[in-house]
Amino acid sequence: MKQVSAIERLRSLPALFMGSDLTVRFQWTRKTASQYIYLWKKRGLVQPLGGHSDVFANLLVEASPNWQAALLLAMPSGVLVGIESLHRAGWTTQIPSMPVVAVDASQRVFTTDMFEIEPRDDLWFERTKQGIKKGVYRESLSVLSPAWALADMLRVRGWGSCGLQPDDIEWDAVTAKDERDWTQACKTLGIATGDLLSLAQSSRSHA
Repeated sequence: MKQVSAIERLRSLPALFMGSDLTVRFQWTRKTASQYIYLWKKRGLVQPLGGHSDVFANLLVEASPNWQAALLLAMPSGVLVGIESLHRAGWTTQIPSMPVVAVDASQRVFTTDMFEIEPRDDLWFERTKQGIKKGVYRESLSVLSPAWALADMLRVRGWGSCGLQPDDIEWDAVTAKDERDWTQACKTLGIATGDLLSLAQSSRSHA
């Protein structure tokens, strides 16, 4: 029988894979699969998503891993929230040191060096479902729309503690739809901070 090298086996794997997949694909025991993963990690050929997720990026196949897809593989409920949501919508030039991802606390939750993971309960996902936009691509995370994300940040931490002040917001980027989203978000999440226009005017008066 032809011997297959560790490199050849890794090259046959997709850009993202789970360690448990190896036992099926190569008919290995869990111990053997762990040994191969250890070897690949030691040689810098694979990179783990983190925690006990069992998700790995195959650097031999793709040198720049799609970590959003990796996170979805580990935690399918993931939704981008916080400053990253606002930045993507052009609401702020602030860039978070680590994107925050909300995940369903009743499902699998893992830590990762690529994202800050925030477990949320079923009620949060039910309340915010109107504000969650599906990822542009099949392998990209869903995103909480900016008005909902801001309302959620202020509900939990308030201005300053959430990493933003009113004058950090690019108010000219706010649309009429955003205003409607904000009203709905505040009502649904149970916060009262006035309309976006009043926040913008307050920000400009203190500029």
